[in-house]
Amino acid sequence: MLDEQTKKQLREKFQEIKPQLKQRFSGVTDQDLQAGQNNPDTLIDTISQKTGQTRDQVEQQLKTLVSTSSTGS
Repeated sequence: MLDEQTKKQLREKFQEIKPQLKQRFSGVTDQDLQAGQNNPDTLIDTISQKTGQTRDQVEQQLKTLVSTSSTGS
């Protein structure tokens, strides 16, 4: 489960990392991303279902994306 800080960062940086999400998780649509934009748990579940990756795998990749996107907060 993502910690609250990571969830907050994901929500704040969502528009910035959205293209990377689409690239990294093929099969995930704009509608899927929009539906999960404000709810990271929904986003993770959707990506997991669409890609066949485990929830842990998806969470790890999201953490990486969030931590590597524009440093400086």
